[in-house]
Amino acid sequence: MKQLPWLVLIIALTGCMGDRSDIEEFVTTTKAQHVAYVPPLKQPPTFEHFVYQAHLMRSPFVPPSRELTEEVIDTTKDCLQPDLKRRKGRLETYALDNLKMRGTLSEKETIWALIETNDGSVYRLGIGEYLGLYHGRIAKVTPQTVEIIELIPDGSGCWAERLSNMELTGE
Repeated sequence: MKQLPWLVLIIALTGCMGDRSDIEEFVTTTKAQHVAYVPPLKQPPTFEHFVYQAHLMRSPFVPPSRELTEEVIDTTKDCLQPDLKRRKGRLETYALDNLKMRGTLSEKETIWALIETNDGSVYRLGIGEYLGLYHGRIAKVTPQTVEIIELIPDGSGCWAERLSNMELTGE
């Protein structure tokens, strides 16, 4: 009984020592018939040196100064103008397409809209508060929508009111 595993092993190994000439012939003919073609690489574009000649301009690696980024509004005209002395609201740095209405909260007669920013923060805003890039003021809050009155520049120094709506999204 002790010699039975050895006998099985010897029989299995002798089966592996058969004639392999047909396999070797197939491999050599296949290698001879199928030659791999590698297309030549494209020539890289030539490098053109650019000399920076804007020494008097602001460096692109330095943030712009505050006076370049502030709004300049001509207040000498007698027409609709935004209140520039008003302190900016927390959501006035977001465009309206980056804000979503997520719900409402109410207490007695007062109703607030829950507004989510594109970075995931949620804010509670009521009537009269500001949001959006164009001095948008909340005019009305309902359980389904928020009505916003924006001030859009008309190009001649005056501003025009535009009504925008933000609807409740359930995403």
